[in-house]
Amino acid sequence: MGSTRDFLRSALTDALLPVTRQLLEDVVMELLTDRQVPSRSDFQDLRDLCNSLRGQVSASGALVKRAQAQVDELSAALAASEAARAELTRRIETLESRLAAPPPAADRPAPRRKRPPSE
Repeated sequence: MGSTRDFLRSALTDALLPVTRQLLEDVVMELLTDRQVPSRSDFQDLRDLCNSLRGQVSASGALVKRAQAQVDELSAALAASEAARAELTRRIETLESRLAAPPPAADRPAPRRKRPPSE
C-alpha cells in the first residue's frame, strides 16, 4: 500500500507542478514589480551609462588640469609684471624728484657778479 500511495502522490505532484510553478513565478514577478527591484537589463543599462560617463569624466579631469596649469603660468607672469611695474614706477618717481628739486648748493655754480660800469 505504501508504494501505491507514493505512486499516486508522485503522479499528482507531477500533474500539479506546472500550475504551481506558474503561480510561483507570478508571485515572484509581482513582488519584484511592487518593490521595483531592478532587472538584469536595468543593471546592464546602468553599467553602459557608467562606462560612457567614465570617458567624459576623465576628459574633463584632464581639461581641468590643463586649465590649472595655465592659471598657474598666468599668475606667475602677472606677479612678474607687477614687480616690473613697481620697479619702473619707483624709477620714474626717482627721476621726477631729481628734476623737480633744485640741485644741492655744492653742485650749483657760484652766481656771477656784475662788473661795475666802467667810468
